[in-house]
Amino acid sequence: MTQTRPQAQPAGPAPAGPAVGETAPSGPGEAGGRDTRGRRSPRTDRAGRRPLGGAAGVLFEPPGARGRRQRRIGSTAAAALIALFAGVVLLQLGRHGQLDWARWQPLTQSAIQQFLFSALGDTLLAGLVSIAIGLPLGAVMGLLRLSRRRFVSLPAGAVVELLRSLPLLFVVYFFLLGLPSLGLRLPPFWQLVIPIVLHGIGNFAEIFRAGVLALPRGQSEAGYAIGLRHGQVMRLIVLPQAVRALLPTIIGQAVRALKDTTLGYVVSYPELMHQGNVLGSYLENDFLQVYFEVAVIFIVMNWLLSKLAEWVENRTGRTPRPSRGVKAARRTASA
Repeated sequence: MTQTRPQAQPAGPAPAGPAVGETAPSGPGEAGGRDTRGRRSPRTDRAGRRPLGGAAGVLFEPPGARGRRQRRIGSTAAAALIALFAGVVLLQLGRHGQLDWARWQPLTQSAIQQFLFSALGDTLLAGLVSIAIGLPLGAVMGLLRLSRRRFVSLPAGAVVELLRSLPLLFVVYFFLLGLPSLGLRLPPFWQLVIPIVLHGIGNFAEIFRAGVLALPRGQSEAGYAIGLRHGQVMRLIVLPQAVRALLPTIIGQAVRALKDTTLGYVVSYPELMHQGNVLGSYLENDFLQVYFEVAVIFIVMNWLLSKLAEWVENRTGRTPRPSRGVKAARRTASA
């Protein structure tokens, strides 16, 4: 049996293509092509539709030249109005002598600065203690509210809603005026810290509950599929991911608890705002200058905490390596 070998076809002329350094002409529907009149056509997809530009184009098309011009005009007008308002305020302050150096000079004394920064230390102490107590208790209350047992989740939900509904100032006045009438008197530090803790428990509980519910159900179902119990799924799979995603929100709530310490003036706790009032009275009613420095301290402190939240969000925004969680789940399941 003989095999026939295919005969080679004669080489024909090669199809003409673009020369070196030239690009092939594009049709009017292709990206970067030109139409019959020689004008460059807009970039379109295969269906002939013009795609939206950039990441912002996911929801809306970026503004054109007219929109950008209107945006610049609006920004310029807003900046001019803000500058005009600031100029009017400074002019009025100058007319009433509030910008005189004699009113600001006492704030440069080291004794006054030491007085204010000592009050800042008391503010940080009250805030950190409130966060250290309220954060774990809030996490526990949030998990109890997620319990499958109704006799556990219903009371926990009622307590959380009650703590979130009561105004913080009302709770402070209750510890200041209500408890002494019942024969229980607390130091000013705890009259301020305990209301902040109770208010923070409700907020932290809702933060943790929302973080757990925001995770896809496939995460917990995968744990159940390999034989983990409910508590192990929450401890090894759900909570680590929820806490990692909630860190910026937790830091934001911590900033709020830190600012709530300004209610210390109600219970005469020597925090920054209360000591600012005392210092303003001592300096012959120069409250504006003292409040300005107190505001600057709070702005800098909260700005640093917000930068910390952004840094944590950028760090936790990276895709985690799944090997650690898988290994831990496998070790627990095999045990």
